[in-house]
Amino acid sequence: MDPVEYEMLRHMWFPVARVADLKDGVAGGAILGEELVVYGDGRNVTVAEGFCPHRGVALRLGRTRDGALECPYHGWLFAGGSGRCTRVPSLPPGKSRPHAALRTYPARTAYGLVWSCLAEPFLPAPVLPTGIDDTWQLAAGEPYTLDCGMRQLTENFRDKAHFPFVHADTMGDVSQVVDAYRINRDGWQLGWSSSLGSESVPDEFAAEFSHRLDYHITLPMFASIRVSSPSGGRRLVAQMATPLTADGLRVRQFWLVGVDAAATAGGAELADVLAYERQVFEEDHPMVENQRPAEAPLDLHSQVHTAADKFSITFRRVYGELLESFKGRS
Repeated sequence: MDPVEYEMLRHMWFPVARVADLKDGVAGGAILGEELVVYGDGRNVTVAEGFCPHRGVALRLGRTRDGALECPYHGWLFAGGSGRCTRVPSLPPGKSRPHAALRTYPARTAYGLVWSCLAEPFLPAPVLPTGIDDTWQLAAGEPYTLDCGMRQLTENFRDKAHFPFVHADTMGDVSQVVDAYRINRDGWQLGWSSSLGSESVPDEFAAEFSHRLDYHITLPMFASIRVSSPSGGRRLVAQMATPLTADGLRVRQFWLVGVDAAATAGGAELADVLAYERQVFEEDHPMVENQRPAEAPLDLHSQVHTAADKFSITFRRVYGELLESFKGRS
């Protein structure tokens, strides 16, 4: 990974764990090779360095006691928020504790996920597009660890041209032709709209059976699709890619789904949407893990493009602009 990109990503928000994964109040995570521990009750959450300063044991193996993190090896307690050591059980009463503390990082919860960054945030924490409000039901699926780059995974999420080949089992006989589309940009956000229908539907019924797809990406890696049904109701699928290793070639794929009130009233079940989108994601995995290079190149001349790749081209260009903006920060 380019050193400038590595430094920039240290200043970006990434999901590191699901709130649901805080078993015994503790979960592990990583960003760019930095092992992290996440602890708390889901409302008050701390993200800290992942190893005890005493003997270096992995703190993800610990548990919480009254909001503090207990090391599983010698029982040292580290306070929520500050990471300061508050108890060393092996010391006799009255004996002063060593001045030890875990290094902590910014932490926030949103969409059932715990988010953090390794340095002062360069951009605000990303949010879902407008219109996804408290009336929606949301659920975070079980994340995956994949051998590919963050940009590669993000580009795949919005690539419509692979639907009839990779997703035939889940999407059916969708058209292989990608109609022309226009990309909208707002700062570091990109969006475009399309439709998805079946080739087996007669032309006179195409509009009735066609679904509207509204794509949205907040750079560097927060992508979503809102699917509007012709019969009413909308559902959402979103993907976030967290670089686990310093070279960026191993990522954690976080994802979530949602349904609005109209979809729920029409009989849509959140559990069914989770199961369906899980299958779609798993159909993608053999593709994203078997591409060379393993990360989408920013050099636009290194690969062949077609009109269907308009989004990928724009995404790579804007990503390059984001890198330049970070380099030029005051």
